[in-house]
Amino acid sequence: MAISLAESVHIGFSDIWTRKVRSIVTIFGIILGVMSIMVVLAIINGMNQSTMAWMMERGGLSRIDVQRNWGYDFSKGGKAEFDLKEINFIRSQIPEAAAFNPKVGAGEMELTQRGKSYNADLSGVMPDMTLVDEWQPEKGRFIKHIDIEQNNNVVVLGSTAARELFGSRDPIGKEVGVRIETQSYTSTGEFESTLSTHQLTVIGVMSEKFMEGNGGFGGNPLEYRNRQAFVPISTMINKLSPALKITELEIKAKDTETAPALRRKVEELVLNLKQGKRLFMVASATEQMQQMKQSSMIFSSIFVMIAVISLLVGGIVIMNIMLASIKERTREIGVRLAIGARRRDIFVQFLVQTVMITSLGGVLGIVSGYAILDLVAGFLDIKVAASMQMIWVALMVSVGVGLIFGVFPAVRAGNLDPVLALREE
Repeated sequence: MAISLAESVHIGFSDIWTRKVRSIVTIFGIILGVMSIMVVLAIINGMNQSTMAWMMERGGLSRIDVQRNWGYDFSKGGKAEFDLKEINFIRSQIPEAAAFNPKVGAGEMELTQRGKSYNADLSGVMPDMTLVDEWQPEKGRFIKHIDIEQNNNVVVLGSTAARELFGSRDPIGKEVGVRIETQSYTSTGEFESTLSTHQLTVIGVMSEKFMEGNGGFGGNPLEYRNRQAFVPISTMINKLSPALKITELEIKAKDTETAPALRRKVEELVLNLKQGKRLFMVASATEQMQQMKQSSMIFSSIFVMIAVISLLVGGIVIMNIMLASIKERTREIGVRLAIGARRRDIFVQFLVQTVMITSLGGVLGIVSGYAILDLVAGFLDIKVAASMQMIWVALMVSVGVGLIFGVFPAVRAGNLDPVLALREE
């Protein structure tokens, strides 16, 4: 009498339902292991999505940044700054670049308007900044080449800076004051600091930057961009803060495929200009993303291995429980063999039952994992993101545990001697 697969499934369900407490204890390790896999994969997936969104909001994966190398020992000589001659040379050597923006950062400066004041991060930039950052004004216009050539006293405000200074009023065409602190030595050798105010005309307001995520200002990690203000780079150097130097370069490649090659070319140009001293770090968003993916794969592998250990422990428990179940059901197995059941049928019956137990644990683990994702996100203050791939991975792992740890008990059940099995009390 052959036992069909459907009958094996029915017998398995009946045994699980009859021994509910033992079944729950048996699959508890599987539930914890699968739940751990779900949470880990959701965390990694959320981190990847947040990083990608961050990079896209900063100009995409074709962006290249040249910034001060804080790991360099500056006691060996050299200054992490560019002069206009070096800037023009670099620009002439990379015609394949889609955009090029040297930047002078003045840090936080106090902007004033009709008795109101606001500390904005003031930077001197060029017109290509909008191309590099893929960030356009919502009102008015951005800085043009004529503003650079004529050292125009104009400023473009971030959305928050404009709102804090002007409220609901239209800021275009209005003037704001910027207070600049100048430090110098007097003729007698004494150090003095003087505060001067320069009037700048508002010509534009940038569109508001927003990205969903935990942390940052009010849950917006990009709020710092809305608190910025931009002036022509020539105005910053020649009028506002002559002591400041160009310390950053922002470059845009034509596409992500050419970005790594352009990064290497820029790095070589900068090294040659600075006599081989690594005063600057040249970073490509494309390569950073690749490194991030490699790092996330390493972290996910480590955490998944930890979860797999929990599953292995659960699998060993299940194997022992199934061996005990065979001992309890030895006479039943003997009867089945005596009336015509094949050893293969007994093997399939017990293997199916083991897989059903681990699959049930997998389903409960997936449900439990989903249920605590929001709690995990709130506790760790990070973004988590679930996906169908996670569900399939968790389910396949739980089924795999059942297959691996169910084989030995199933083989043992199938190899029982019918005569000895019938004698079992």
